[in-house]
Amino acid sequence: MTSEGRPYARFRRALEVRSVMQAEMAARELPHVGLLDALDYCTLLAAEAPERYERAARRWLSRLLAESESLTLAEVDLALGCLRGLAEGYGEQSREALRALVKRRHGTRGR
Repeated sequence: MTSEGRPYARFRRALEVRSVMQAEMAARELPHVGLLDALDYCTLLAAEAPERYERAARRWLSRLLAESESLTLAEVDLALGCLRGLAEGYGEQSREALRALVKRRHGTRGR
């Protein structure tokens, strides 16, 4: 641990201050990044590094599908639409809809 704090605290702080580089560095130190935290990182990329967003969004969607076997096709469609929304300027609304979907399917395990 560095004098700057634990990796998870640094990761969350980097998201709050919108620092892609700091978020990446802290995430690399984490043993696991949950779906909700990964979503927050994707949201950050959509706003601050759009050229890197699509790859991260595809990876996040792949994880959602792998970790949520009971998703309906309608929920998959919603997730895809919300990921598009993040890139198109509907960040907060899209993020909240995706967070609700993860919480509904995972309970508190999404983080």
